Amino acid sequence: MKNIQHQSGFTIVEVLVSAFVFSIIVIVVGGLFVQILAAERRAFASQKIQENGLFIMEFMSREIRVGQIQNQDSPNCTAQSLTIVHPVNGPVTYLLTGDVLQRIAEGVTTDLSSSAVSFSRLNFCVMGSGPTDGQQARVAIIASIKNKTGKEIVTANLETTVSSRDVQTEF
Repeated sequence: MKNIQHQSGFTIVEVLVSAFVFSIIVIVVGGLFVQILAAERRAFASQKIQENGLFIMEFMSREIRVGQIQNQDSPNCTAQSLTIVHPVNGPVTYLLTGDVLQRIAEGVTTDLSSSAVSFSRLNFCVMGSGPTDGQQARVAIIASIKNKTGKEIVTANLETTVSSRDVQTEF
């Protein structure tokens, strides 16, 4: 009678192969995780830019819509500031100082852009602002905005066109 003992377990080769396969899976999953985090950071930076940019564009559009624009035609979009006469606030000027969009009204300068973003471009295309051209004044606002914080710098180009409405002549 032979006494055969069966030993159960893994051989050293099996342990090494399984450790190698597990290491490859961990490296791939770790790389995917890093890529997902980077994409999330880009999306968050883009969201900040859009929120700030769209808020500023809407704010300027509302004031331009009710204000009067006089003799500032710039059909080639080289104007870097815009002055309107607001029915309540009087003269209001929008301009880019450094990388900050500013609004000047009643002698008070207000920064419109947040500290998280910077403007690299702000131009106004003004048409129809002459007193005798018989056209409704139109302003196209062209802006390039980028984030100041974060590892990745994201730039957004925004554009909108607003027509100035002289309420007094419409009624």
